[in-house]
Amino acid sequence: MSSAFTIRDIVNDDSSASISDYGAHVVSWSPAGQRPVIWHPRAIHLAEGTAIRGGVPIIFPWFNTGWSHGRAADKKPKHGFGRVSFWRFDDGASNDHHARYVLDSADFDAAALAQLESGGAPRFRAFYDVEVGPALTMSLTVVNDGDEPMIYEAALHTYIRVGDVERIAITGFESSDYLDNTQADTPRHKATGEPITFSGMTDRTYLADGVDTVRVSDPVLGRTIVVSKQGAPQSVVWNPGEQAGDAIGDMQAGEWRGFVCVESVARFDRSVVLSPGETHTLSQTLRVA
Repeated sequence: MSSAFTIRDIVNDDSSASISDYGAHVVSWSPAGQRPVIWHPRAIHLAEGTAIRGGVPIIFPWFNTGWSHGRAADKKPKHGFGRVSFWRFDDGASNDHHARYVLDSADFDAAALAQLESGGAPRFRAFYDVEVGPALTMSLTVVNDGDEPMIYEAALHTYIRVGDVERIAITGFESSDYLDNTQADTPRHKATGEPITFSGMTDRTYLADGVDTVRVSDPVLGRTIVVSKQGAPQSVVWNPGEQAGDAIGDMQAGEWRGFVCVESVARFDRSVVLSPGETHTLSQTLRVA
């Protein structure tokens, strides 16, 4: 497995994208003739052991510092090792519309693997497929190659480019309860019945098992981004707001205004449980309406 910071460009008649082998990280995606849909900061920092800001980080096999036996855990690295690992690029399965990456449990030591909620010595293969066309589809497929059940959390932490986050609205979650991740013990709140708008930090986990499609309406850029998911029982919506956003070291002041994260997620009590030999796919598709 190479440890070079390789970024691959995929260009076709429908769109273009850039993907980093480090983290199998989608850095950018732009439909032909349109503005970029995926946001990244003006300066991208590449350093081993550090996640790339912006784009689409792969959260795997735990979210944040993890969840174990019904309680918050203290797992390292934050958001799992998937986003800070060099994935293998599968050249034979890739072309000018599709990229495939592979991560294997054999790439990690026993201490890292033992942090999964199922513990022990899990054996798995993870495949990440990126379809680059009129829409962008990203799919994380995990196969349990071991002899015991495997439990993991996962998310596609997608940064969507917007003109001004304080002027957008997200529709689709009006009937969904949510957990407020900005508050201690992440209390559950009832559905608001209203579109999501932004003023200050927003960090919510929507309990949106039946909500497969939401829309990000952006009057500044004059477009709507449609976000669809499969295999993900929850969604996270996040923007750090001014105070926390301007304190993020790998972003410049004011860059927080240019994105909103809409993430397809399986975490907490909705973590993925795989019996030996089973497979699960979590995917997300973006398109411009």
